[in-house]
Amino acid sequence: MAEKIILDVDTGHDDMVAIVMATGLEEIELMGLVAVAGNQILEKTLANTLKVCELIGQKAPVYAGMDRPLVRPKVIGGDIHGESGLDGPVFPPLVKKVETLHGVHFIIETVLANPHEITLVPTGPLTDIAMAIRLEPRLPSLVKRIVLMGGSMGKGNRTAHAEFNIFADPEAAAIVFGSGAPMVMMGLDVTLQVVLDGNRSASYGNLTTRTATMFNASMAHYIQACRRHGSEFPAMHDPCCIAYIADPSIFTTESHDIEIELHDREKYGKTYAGTT
Repeated sequence: MAEKIILDVDTGHDDMVAIVMATGLEEIELMGLVAVAGNQILEKTLANTLKVCELIGQKAPVYAGMDRPLVRPKVIGGDIHGESGLDGPVFPPLVKKVETLHGVHFIIETVLANPHEITLVPTGPLTDIAMAIRLEPRLPSLVKRIVLMGGSMGKGNRTAHAEFNIFADPEAAAIVFGSGAPMVMMGLDVTLQVVLDGNRSASYGNLTTRTATMFNASMAHYIQACRRHGSEFPAMHDPCCIAYIADPSIFTTESHDIEIELHDREKYGKTYAGTT
């Protein structure tokens, strides 16, 4: 039976790949997508989510989530993902519309209507998930699990200590990790091992479908942006969450209690792991 998921995305280049994967895998039933501010401001991540879904024929509803962190000033990842948040591809005029219900309320209503069946898959800052937990304290006990991209068991990528998604809203991350919900964390120590190397990138170059054209144009920008920041090949961070849901056997897991640094300004947003 396909696993019912809600994708909570700040749609940039690797989020786009995650959406494509979630659409194409029979192991997954995509119930809806919620856009959150992160790789770019909400207006841009929302537009990107709608554009990607429309181009690939994904019919699931799209909702707008939170446009800013719970406490800290807003930060965005435009240095990697560009001015639009998804620089590279040219999309046709947008027809697909955002739903009127707020994304946080969509998360709550969907989980309550499907107890122990919904997996939340946040691939951006955890603001929406934290707000949903604050508004509905039963949520952690009613989700099937949360499979997220964020954090690191070692060094960060936004600062020396903090990974971007956690750094973008550490207070939200602290709420989510402290909620008691079953969780799987795809940290940088995992996702940096999953890269789009030259051979694999070239293998897609001759494909001419609409999805392939979008993918190739997106990756052309992403590759160059990552190289400017010292990475030869771009990491496929967010798709790791989808891959895990489809086939967890390709990953090795460990159990840890995760705490978020909120007080040390130098290490703000760092994930600390202790053995459970």
